[in-house]
Amino acid sequence: MHMNRELLERFLKGETTPAENQQVELWLQDQPENWLENLMEQGWEQPSVIMPEEEKAEMIAGIMSHTRSPWKGFIRIAALVAGLLVTAGGAWYFVQGPEKVNLVAVKVPFHTTKKLTLPDNTVITLNAGSILTYPERFIGDTREITLEGEGFFEVATDAGKPFIIHAGGLNTTVLGTSFNITAYRNSPQLSVTVLTGKVAVMDTLSQKSVTVLPNQRATFNPDKATLITSIVDKPENAIAWSEGKLIFEETPLAEVAERLSYKYNVQIVLVGKNLSDCRFNGEFDTEPLEEILKIITTLTKTKIKREGTMIHLSGKGCK
Repeated sequence: MHMNRELLERFLKGETTPAENQQVELWLQDQPENWLENLMEQGWEQPSVIMPEEEKAEMIAGIMSHTRSPWKGFIRIAALVAGLLVTAGGAWYFVQGPEKVNLVAVKVPFHTTKKLTLPDNTVITLNAGSILTYPERFIGDTREITLEGEGFFEVATDAGKPFIIHAGGLNTTVLGTSFNITAYRNSPQLSVTVLTGKVAVMDTLSQKSVTVLPNQRATFNPDKATLITSIVDKPENAIAWSEGKLIFEETPLAEVAERLSYKYNVQIVLVGKNLSDCRFNGEFDTEPLEEILKIITTLTKTKIKREGTMIHLSGKGCK
């Protein structure tokens, strides 16, 4: 099956119909492992970032496994493919007219964070396991970057060049402000929490847009394509991770497990259908993972089983 480039571009932007989505899925399933390289050779912009073969193999395997998995809706697949293509160095967001700019890809290892300054003096702190892709210099009328994971942004003000972050299925546009974006791959929801200023958050799949003010959060559910705003009492807690802290306030146990997994480079799995209903409160700084897990299991009445870096939490759950 031959894939029309215009159709695939619209698919990556989330602008296709259900029938067209199915057509793209069938095409992806039939592709060989080098399908991405072949696609780039057929007139797509050549990537400026050389991606290690190991990461490329992991990326392609992830895409193919998602397209062959049981139906969960094309919303997640579209966001995944779009995000991975850009992370791989595709010039989707960064080629503006005839001028091309090399991309810089920063990948943060687990169990650490990284702080960097962009060409416009925007300061970004990246959480563990995050990937940031940005041009070595900003050209054109916008400043556009791509994030997979979590980042705290302190955007340098430039009224003539909006700053746009592409993260999964969300585009966040600002002129100059501070906010936190959480958009890890396969996360059940993405969020943007504003500390200062004002940001515009758009769901690229439904094209719905909301304005987020200080002490507010926009939350996007990729499976349901819902984008809602809510009040946040302590927005500073959203960036506690940038100072090495973990603060949980009535936080779903699934999110607690996810954050601990990234911080301590383990995989924490919840065993029990009602565990997702549990909420956890706690504040941690330099405590070892074993101590944190002991507190969690005591308060949530769960049991722990550890096999290397795999940790299972099981119990009756909460109602």
